Amino acid sequence: MNMNYTTEERRKLAKANFEAAFSHLEDLMDHPEKISSIPDGAIVILPTENEWVNQQNEAIGTQWSKEENRPLYRTNYQPLG
Repeated sequence: MNMNYTTEERRKLAKANFEAAFSHLEDLMDHPEKISSIPDGAIVILPTENEWVNQQNEAIGTQWSKEENRPLYRTNYQPLG
């Protein structure tokens, strides 16, 4: 997998993932019962509003999961647009 991203692509990944992470954390604080559905040590893939970012996250998460022998968890959380 090619992970040689341009500066613009890295910024796009970072911005979308930070926004998704903070939004998801707010949702978890409002609904702490959802935390128990995430396996211990899992690599969590959050959906973003950007399909390219989602594709990159899936590829990166899958690679890390295999390399580190950790579960991959795809949340069904949907970001608010």
